[in-house]
Amino acid sequence: MRARRKKSQLGTTLLFTVLAIILVASAGVLAVKLPDQVKELKEVKETLQTLEASQNDLEASLEEVESRLEEVKQETETLKSQLEEAKKQNPEVTVTTDPEGKYAYLTFDDGPSDNTIKILDFLKANEIPATFFVLGKENRDDVYKRIVEEGHTLAVHSNTHDYQDIYKSVDNFIGDMNALANQLESVTGVRPNVMRFPGGSNNTIHRRYGGEGLMDQIIPAVESEGFVYFDWNVDSMDAATNKQSKDVIVNSVLNGSKGKKQAVILMHDAAPKTTTVDALPEIVEGLRKQGFIFRALTNDTPLVQFK
Repeated sequence: MRARRKKSQLGTTLLFTVLAIILVASAGVLAVKLPDQVKELKEVKETLQTLEASQNDLEASLEEVESRLEEVKQETETLKSQLEEAKKQNPEVTVTTDPEGKYAYLTFDDGPSDNTIKILDFLKANEIPATFFVLGKENRDDVYKRIVEEGHTLAVHSNTHDYQDIYKSVDNFIGDMNALANQLESVTGVRPNVMRFPGGSNNTIHRRYGGEGLMDQIIPAVESEGFVYFDWNVDSMDAATNKQSKDVIVNSVLNGSKGKKQAVILMHDAAPKTTTVDALPEIVEGLRKQGFIFRALTNDTPLVQFK
């Protein structure tokens, strides 16, 4: 019995000894591996932080892209709206057809200005005739002369362009028009016989100052003075805002000219209309591709008139 107990105690002692050795060995292994594991955990944490920062940057970039896409969408809708408006602004007109060919008439209202000089430079370089419906301006005699000397049509628009005054009565309108015609004849030696009504022959603003039916009186009075008037059947939309988008101008002219044998194109060369100048090269190229030949308006040109 005593021998058995002694043997059992010996086994227990041996077991504890083995366990102690294992624990010591494990502690040694842990002591060696623990710093490496801590370092790995730190690196993993740093990598996660970097990924989170990248994710935040990506989310910010996506928000920027989404914002820009929304802006582009709005700009596209605006352009579509303006193009639709351009179609509305090209009203039905009376056109006396020209059987000889397909002609485009570039016309410019409200000059002269520095833009007129740039337009003249472009037209000269490309051998294109045009028509300038001018206002009475001081210190622009050189531009009036150049229009005539370079083979364009110098035409009457208004001496003052003051709707309140010129559309007050027939006499006021004729007086304004003749004052400008006299000035242009004095400067250039050529008396204009082509004109365009401010606002067109179908304008409604005259009713505010001269009453209903005033245009029905002004038109025959103008014709009795020896003038022929032209409206337009293609609107560039460059007057729809102070400085129109170049692309809107180009698209309005090219789309408005499609299917026409005679395109009388309304544009403006007043001081703010720099984008009209910028649009000219694309307009000319596009019209030529449509088969148009360029001409200036004369009193022999088939008429394009609203009334």
